[in-house]
Amino acid sequence: MKIRNIEIKNFRGIHDLSWAPKPHVNCLIGPGDSGKTTVIDAIELALGLRQQATFDDSDFYNANPDNDIAITVTLGELPPSFKDRYWRVVRGWNAEKEKIIDEPDEANGLETVLSSRLSVDKTLEPKWRIYAERPDDETKEDHRFTYEDRQLMAPTRLGNYTDRHLGWGRQSILARLSGKERIGTEALAKAARAARSSFGSGSEDLFKDAIEEVGKLAREVGVKFNAALSPKIDFQGVSLNSAGISLHQGDLPLRLLGAGSARLLVAALQDHAGDTAPFALIDEVEHGLEPHRISRLLRYLKSPLHHSPPQLFLTTHSPVVLVELSVDDVAVVRRDPSSGKVDVLSARTDAPGSVAQAQLRSAPSAFLARSILVCEGKTEAGLVRGLDQHWVKEDKTPLATAGVAPTNGDGKDKAPIAAKHFSKLGYRVALFLDSDHDPDDTSILPALEALGTAVIRWETGKATEDVLFGDLGRDGIEELIKLLEEWDTEGTGTFLLQINSEANQGLVKNFEELKGRCAEPEMRKVLASSAKRNQWFKRIDRAEEVGARVLGPQLTELRKDNAACIEQLRNWIDGD
Repeated sequence: MKIRNIEIKNFRGIHDLSWAPKPHVNCLIGPGDSGKTTVIDAIELALGLRQQATFDDSDFYNANPDNDIAITVTLGELPPSFKDRYWRVVRGWNAEKEKIIDEPDEANGLETVLSSRLSVDKTLEPKWRIYAERPDDETKEDHRFTYEDRQLMAPTRLGNYTDRHLGWGRQSILARLSGKERIGTEALAKAARAARSSFGSGSEDLFKDAIEEVGKLAREVGVKFNAALSPKIDFQGVSLNSAGISLHQGDLPLRLLGAGSARLLVAALQDHAGDTAPFALIDEVEHGLEPHRISRLLRYLKSPLHHSPPQLFLTTHSPVVLVELSVDDVAVVRRDPSSGKVDVLSARTDAPGSVAQAQLRSAPSAFLARSILVCEGKTEAGLVRGLDQHWVKEDKTPLATAGVAPTNGDGKDKAPIAAKHFSKLGYRVALFLDSDHDPDDTSILPALEALGTAVIRWETGKATEDVLFGDLGRDGIEELIKLLEEWDTEGTGTFLLQINSEANQGLVKNFEELKGRCAEPEMRKVLASSAKRNQWFKRIDRAEEVGARVLGPQLTELRKDNAACIEQLRNWIDGD
């Protein structure tokens, strides 16, 4: 079975949500209080095996019980027995339009589906039923899934506490793998007899004094025993059931494993039991796991080899998780705080797959930020990081505190596409571009501005290198030359050779001579041209040094138009 659609109304922070999840992996990301965990909880409540749950007013949207909770989960890929047994209430699913049609029509391409609904009104009494809307009276009565069928559709949830799955208690994975939910009474009886026999053997000395005292008092009051007294387990006073049987390694129960190891093992067990658990729910999948174990777990769960993967629903705040996923596996949860409407947006959008996937691989942290600054390339991304260091020294809000993630857009043509991609996912976005060359797509910058994306550019016709060598004061250029000296770690004079080659004549013999002439207009042009041609700053680490040690401290000396560009950037970071 697969979940085709989830509808949530008036449940906790969600006033209204309708979402058609992917058939395999659905990793929900988004800011705090967006509703990620609420979605996971809603699935578990609507499809849970044991239809018992306690609600209070805080479970209603805005804590208002006058608006009924309604959680509807629609299931596809139904077993034939479901279609036969619940034929009165089956519905149709239009996959292309992601729409539910109340009348099934497989002949016209609709998939036959069933909807499980949990509703709660102000009485706080939860009610589960199979939901459908019909004009006739066939569905007026409550249709319910049988307990046996609920077993087939019940999800498994891997939470922070995995102890119960490492024993044979009710609904544990080991019980499912054993082929039944409880160990049989005969097996428990045998275990009880073995425990009683083992306990009695050699335990008399432990209770010797008490036994002698009981015998003495019994004789004094005239109570006779037909056999000798001995300590044994009384199973009327001690509960022994399947929950008391747990898996051990040697003499230690597996529940004593570390949190990460236990989660890994239980996740694998749950996945292995996929035939009876078609849906797996994992909240904060990274909890208790080191990066390499996160990678191993996700690759195992996603692999179609050797097992039938369940439909996965995950939440995460970890970039390590995102790196291991496809852009099709990720969905961004957006909640409008004023209306409570929640949208779940596929992380692919309409951007070319290569651009969307590249951003997920190279800048996973950006997907977890509130605001994203897409920089044209490594030079601009590094400069922003360096400026951030400088701003922190001036007691301005750091990028991380402001919730801003700078990311490398990989060039003048791809960066605007990435900015558009993030904007459509509901992020607050700015694009930081050179202005020596416009994007090939002449329509994309106006389209970005129409989406509310801030487009920040240097003075017309200038690249970053032109700004640094052409618009900074003499002190700034001398600091840049000092950096070139430091980067020439092998003393080969590579930068000087490149500068002289650019001028097509031997202009300078050493860095000191270069510093003496760096303010000359012609030398500024040579330095800027050589920097662009030889890509001096096309490394994030170098550009970051330039931002922190040169551009930041020399901002007051920067020419007016480009100083305004940096001011616009800072204002956007601060939210102005």
